[in-house]
Amino acid sequence: MRDAFAAWKQGLPAVVLVHEPFATLARAQCQALGARDPMILVYKQDAPALESDEQSAEKAQRVAEEVLGLLNRPQEPGGR
Repeated sequence: MRDAFAAWKQGLPAVVLVHEPFATLARAQCQALGARDPMILVYKQDAPALESDEQSAEKAQRVAEEVLGLLNRPQEPGGR
């Protein structure tokens, strides 16, 4: 979280990856740090023991695509 905030302060894009149970805490910390428009990707916690390697790979691919989508979205003037 703090690494992403440091990047945002320097005008660099960064995405915070957070599991669903921690989404509220992540948003609260961003607000406390002063991040105006944080890029946070909330995703379902993995359960590798309950899914095949193919299912895990598909989920990872979807998350990677979502990260790229966030990084490629237009940025507001003035940064984060």
